[in-house]
Amino acid sequence: MSVLSWAWIQRRGKLQRKIIAIKRKGQKRPKRLITFTDKSVFEISEDVFISIALEIGSEVDDEYLVELEEKENMHQALHAALSLLNYRMRSTAELYKRLTEKGYNPDIVERVIEKLNEKKFLDDEAFARAFIHDKINSRLLGPVALRRELFPHKLDKEIVEKLLQQAYAEMPEEELVERLIEKRKIKKGQKMTQKERNRLISYLQRRGHQWNVIRTVFDKWSI
Repeated sequence: MSVLSWAWIQRRGKLQRKIIAIKRKGQKRPKRLITFTDKSVFEISEDVFISIALEIGSEVDDEYLVELEEKENMHQALHAALSLLNYRMRSTAELYKRLTEKGYNPDIVERVIEKLNEKKFLDDEAFARAFIHDKINSRLLGPVALRRELFPHKLDKEIVEKLLQQAYAEMPEEELVERLIEKRKIKKGQKMTQKERNRLISYLQRRGHQWNVIRTVFDKWSI
């Protein structure tokens, strides 16, 4: 143990435990098993172990171990967060929800999110932009549905509205409605019963399209 770390631990209170063994465990995500004179074992990740200065013969107190455990929990939560973000983009609210569902302490999760924001790994506006474009391109969704699907992500409303305006300027809602109608094998001027027409309207509204846009397309198509 370095002189600096030893002095730091001494300030924490009466020394209670002495390390008698340190073993490496695992290959892919290696950990260290630290054994004390009372036969208790403390397990920490290799990365956390490298960041501290402990060796056989070092003595630590319980308060230090509590802080070391918190550091380990922070490391594990950060690793879990990066794994989730590596799979796909996520909003801050979604990441918070997923990590707390995995059992991580909310205080730890908030610190992880703060760290990710500092490193620019989280960007709610970029997430919303990608989310909107994906749903428009893959499912031809209208703004009503997108607002509904974005709501759980707790995004800034002004940012959402700005991004929706930009997205539908690039891909007009009328064109999306027309593409959905074409997917139903309906042609311009096709005669439809009121029941068929109502069913089509319900289908388009479930996809999140506004009635005034639907009516405009219906008039244009004479259906």
